[in-house]
Amino acid sequence: MRRHRVYPQLTHVDEHGYSFLHKLLAAGNSISVPAKPYVGLLAPPVQLALASTLIVHPPDTTKTHSTERLKGSDAALRYLRCVHNTIEGPAYKSVRRAFTFPEKSIRRRAPAQRAGTLTPSPTAAGNDIDRLGTEAANSQSIWQRAEDFWHVVGWALNCSILHKKRWERWKLWLDITLDFIEADWEECLRQCQLGLTERDGTLEDSLLWQYISEHGRQEPNIGGTRRRIVKAILAAGDAKSLEQFPEIWVKETEGPKVQNNDKSYVGTVNFETGELGDYASDIEDDIMYDAPRASTRRKIKDVTDASLPPLDNSAIPDYESAVERLGGMEAVLLRQRLIALLVQAATHLPNQFTGLSGLFDNLTEHFNHLPVSMLSVLITTSQLSNYDQLTFNVDLIIPLSSGQYPDYTKTIPVQEHFEQILLPNRAPTQSFAANAKLSIVLEQMFLYMMKEKLFKPTDNLRAAVEKGIEERHKVFGTARGKKRNAEEEKHGQLLMEASSERLLSLLEILEISAGKAPRPRSEKKSILLSSFTSSLSSLPQSGTEDDAD
Repeated sequence: MRRHRVYPQLTHVDEHGYSFLHKLLAAGNSISVPAKPYVGLLAPPVQLALASTLIVHPPDTTKTHSTERLKGSDAALRYLRCVHNTIEGPAYKSVRRAFTFPEKSIRRRAPAQRAGTLTPSPTAAGNDIDRLGTEAANSQSIWQRAEDFWHVVGWALNCSILHKKRWERWKLWLDITLDFIEADWEECLRQCQLGLTERDGTLEDSLLWQYISEHGRQEPNIGGTRRRIVKAILAAGDAKSLEQFPEIWVKETEGPKVQNNDKSYVGTVNFETGELGDYASDIEDDIMYDAPRASTRRKIKDVTDASLPPLDNSAIPDYESAVERLGGMEAVLLRQRLIALLVQAATHLPNQFTGLSGLFDNLTEHFNHLPVSMLSVLITTSQLSNYDQLTFNVDLIIPLSSGQYPDYTKTIPVQEHFEQILLPNRAPTQSFAANAKLSIVLEQMFLYMMKEKLFKPTDNLRAAVEKGIEERHKVFGTARGKKRNAEEEKHGQLLMEASSERLLSLLEILEISAGKAPRPRSEKKSILLSSFTSSLSSLPQSGTEDDAD
């Protein structure tokens, strides 16, 4: 039997440890020359896994007064960034082993232990050289505490809205983890294209597929699995999101306890097991160690900030407020990176996962229930390729409009489709918000066609744009009965007007670029304002009986 070296039990990780590992790895880059290359040394998977945990581990970040513990956490993050910027090819096998969530059966055999008891690190099995004697590498590791990757994503994005101090750490974790997932996917894709998959793995060996397939615990091509993934990416701090994606560590959102200078000596010394006695920390971590691992099936209290508007039938008054309701721009961009990764999986592994059409259906199911401003934010910040975004936009407008559409995952829309089917459309309801969503999506599609030089400024194109605007401005709203719905409808009407103006401006730019004389501005306004002005009076004013809940 192979013996393992066991590091002694640690109360926290000193920053000098990861600084040393950083130097061992960076040496291969900083002092190597072609004539005399130096090899950088990569830490074993257990050290990489611990570094990932330390970025967000509450006793080392938001629950500590100790600057030394926080420096250790930051040093772990710097080391992982160095790993990401340095390694390539076969080295990603170590990263995949490090960033692994053990299967549930393994967790049941190794329940969370009390502080001071050495338990195996999640990756300390098989041929690993070392076991780490710190709870952050074992029962309190993020890889042990979380249900799976999407549990972490959902909770982190809940924090972006509800718990800003925790979000300051979680956004660092999400950013560096996505760096690894993206780089690993690109490496696997490159190996597949070069025919080297037997040596370095296939796309199904990638971290991305590992997280999507959940180690085979569920079929990734089942709709419920995809819905859970999408719900994690769009977690919005509401009661449902908190119930499905609760905290990873118990009471992790609480701040540090009041410092106590009366520290007593605790623990025993046992060099055979790696246990070393130490003075009690200023943070009482027992509340975390005694608790069972976080479960997504655990009922939790609704701790939604009362100042946050509910997502159902709520108005987000402007673009900046919508960005905040999604956790801030950093959270928005992280959500977009996750969506882009799912599109990669659907593109390259359609049989194992789902095709683009199936994935876009899952995304549309959730996108179209968002307030109009939040939908606008997510559409305009997309990180998909232009064509993928166009395809998704078509999927978005199908439930928002009437009529039959071709499968645009297989064929690109042409100008005749825009003139006859897409642009003249309106929502089948009298909702200003629904028609505003339709207009905003059509605007983005029009912009794509212009960028790709796929539009010609024909009379039919102008007629389609004007007809669609006129049709969408005939609605009278559905604001009666609920105050929040009235606010969303009023805001939707304003956004629809602004979107209509932008659509006409894009058309005008297209015409001018082709040498056509622009139409008089009054001609545009006659189409827009006739119905817009008359319909303003249809909205109930605040304080009226119609606003009552």
